[in-house]
Amino acid sequence: MDTYLGIMVGTGIYKRITKGRTSFENLSFYEAACEHYNLTACYFRFEDINPGEDTVMAYVKNAEGKYILRKVQKPVIIHNRTFTGKRAQRTKMRKLKKEGITFFNENNRYKKLNIYKILRKNKTLHPHLPETVQASRDNLKRMMDKYPELIIKPNSGTLGIGVVKLTKKDNQEWELTSREHNSLKKQCFSTDWPPLLQKLADKSYLIIQERIPLAKSKGGIFDMRVTVQKNDTGNWQVSGMAGKVAQKGWYLTNVARGGTCYSLEELLDDLPHLNQKQVYENIKKLSIMIAGQLAQEISNIADVGLDIGITHDGVPMFIECNCRDLRIVYKHAGMKEEWKQSHFAPVGYAKFLSEA
Repeated sequence: MDTYLGIMVGTGIYKRITKGRTSFENLSFYEAACEHYNLTACYFRFEDINPGEDTVMAYVKNAEGKYILRKVQKPVIIHNRTFTGKRAQRTKMRKLKKEGITFFNENNRYKKLNIYKILRKNKTLHPHLPETVQASRDNLKRMMDKYPELIIKPNSGTLGIGVVKLTKKDNQEWELTSREHNSLKKQCFSTDWPPLLQKLADKSYLIIQERIPLAKSKGGIFDMRVTVQKNDTGNWQVSGMAGKVAQKGWYLTNVARGGTCYSLEELLDDLPHLNQKQVYENIKKLSIMIAGQLAQEISNIADVGLDIGITHDGVPMFIECNCRDLRIVYKHAGMKEEWKQSHFAPVGYAKFLSEA
């Protein structure tokens, strides 16, 4: 009898399964991992699984290699790859959990400020955490008095949307940089804040963050996407890390905003003063420590993508955490083994949970 691993995906991915165009979810990697761990992958949406029902309609790969929709036994282990944060969804998930179903990454969207506050509880992490506060006029003034560069961005959001930069040019003048379509708009001011900055300061759903002086390589600043996952022993591992380089003169490294992906080795070739092995180990150590700290307060977290910057001197610095890591950076960087491993580890963890 098949032992099913449920992989719960969003509607966009679900609709493209039979067409083989599942973007950041590489189903062939899931299938290879399931074969290795003697599991059968089934793919469905959150709306397809219901409390009180023993089965779920899901896509399963048949002997001919095609995905067919069929009724299968409701999986007891589910890897959540979609957003389930609405109140009705949380209520439904609680009912499913009471039936004995285990979700990992059951909630995969968290406020950036909440993540920061959890990490601040670990004093060892303090040197690697840029100060982060909720947007307000008082907080903005205090942060401007304290730091030469700031980032203002949504407390919850992705893909670099709505992120602006504030830079101190001299003792009196500041520069506000924002993105408009595919270009940058810059406004200089000294005493009176420009209307955009006043508007941003009043938005409580934004945060203000000390900007890290990121190292540069391949023509732009860069940071690393580090995939940290629980594995088949139930322990945290770094499954891969890939760099995202901003366009020349830009402050956003997101691939969706024109960022280009490289391996860490390629990026550090432009920084010969750094020891590549030591930089890698420092990023790995910090990333696993961050994941472990988050796991102390976030239940069933097992798969995160961390954005880690490094300074010119090679010091790793936390930027933000993504609890639904899209893993696509490895494809863009030509890092197939890391991309594959980022799908393998969650399946191994599912196997661990099924045998626990």
